[in-house]
Amino acid sequence: MPVADFVLLRGKGRSMRVINVIEVVENNVVGLESFGIFEEQLSQEVVEKAEELFLKKIEEFVGEPLSEEDKEAYLEDAYYEDGTRGYYYVCIRWSDI
Repeated sequence: MPVADFVLLRGKGRSMRVINVIEVVENNVVGLESFGIFEEQLSQEVVEKAEELFLKKIEEFVGEPLSEEDKEAYLEDAYYEDGTRGYYYVCIRWSDI
């Protein structure tokens, strides 16, 4: 959506929440994927996609599937970090625009 169109929508009282999956290696942002949630959208689908990506990034770094217990813990914390092989960090952050 062009910025001008979004500004018009926002001016009509509409807003959008955004879920960001941010990946950092050695203090450099190497990945940022954003998932927009409009008021009309089913937000649960978007949240699930963002959470799946978040967990996939962790599994790719760790090199093996995560246990259900680990998945729940990482989702609860909304981040994962590891300093044993350089510095790696991935998180989920919400924002409003």
